Amino acid sequence: MTSLVILLVVLSVWLVLLVHLNAQSTVNNIDYNDVVSEVFSIAFILLLLGVNMRLESDKAESKLMFVGFCCMLIGDGHDLLDEFVKIHPDWLALVFENIATNLGIVIVAVAVFLWSGRYKEQLSLLKRQKEILTDASNTDPLTKLYNRRFLTNEFIQKMLTGNDDKTRTLLLLDLDRFKAVNDNYGHATGDRLIVLIADVIKSEIREQDYAFRYGGEEFLVVLNCNREMAFKVAERIRVDFATSSFKIDGQELVKSTSIGLFELPSEMGFEQALDITDKALYRAKQNGRNCIVEGTLCVS
Repeated sequence: MTSLVILLVVLSVWLVLLVHLNAQSTVNNIDYNDVVSEVFSIAFILLLLGVNMRLESDKAESKLMFVGFCCMLIGDGHDLLDEFVKIHPDWLALVFENIATNLGIVIVAVAVFLWSGRYKEQLSLLKRQKEILTDASNTDPLTKLYNRRFLTNEFIQKMLTGNDDKTRTLLLLDLDRFKAVNDNYGHATGDRLIVLIADVIKSEIREQDYAFRYGGEEFLVVLNCNREMAFKVAERIRVDFATSSFKIDGQELVKSTSIGLFELPSEMGFEQALDITDKALYRAKQNGRNCIVEGTLCVS
């Protein structure tokens, strides 16, 4: 604010001095249209200077804009004076009208260019932050798989509104005798076992497939393939998990998973298909665990 006041005082004194020095060179025919135009320009520049100062920014582009507006104010002030008197010598008019105004326009343009670049960087940063936050809210922190919130709030809705003809098969997996692991070895060991099955699932599915931590030790996998291919994937998951090394106090833990499988018909809702898959998983548990059972429409 102080800098602007000093500029206005100096500019006013300087213009009064020019009027005094060029009092004998008054303009006979004053173009009041130009006068109004110059007054409007000066008022608008003062408004922009006021807005710029109210922002109280210490960024380089803000300072450049202040300097550019000041140069434009000097140029328009002399241009307004030139409507009433002929400024002598001529080089003064050249410097303070043309050069000052054009220099101000160039400086403001540079400031706008710098501001737009920083604005784009901020937008890009906000976008990355949003992606990180969205990913964090949709991901299970322990396994890094999608969580149930993402399944119910977004994934199912996208599937219901999708118009593609992809064949999808659901796998519902549950760790066998997991409660006994927690009770006998502690929850930290149980968490390690959950991470192990999640890593096995991630290693066996493709990028276009989806894996969710559906419950505590229960996992849902949505495969973009038919039941035959899905059965092969499920079998690899079952075998890989059972044979993966997992030691407690130097002793290998015997572990297994039961899997329900169901190919999603195009005319069936996801929730209904998930219910059939869940019943297939229950049958796998009843059949002795560590096996895969395919769900059918006639399951009651």
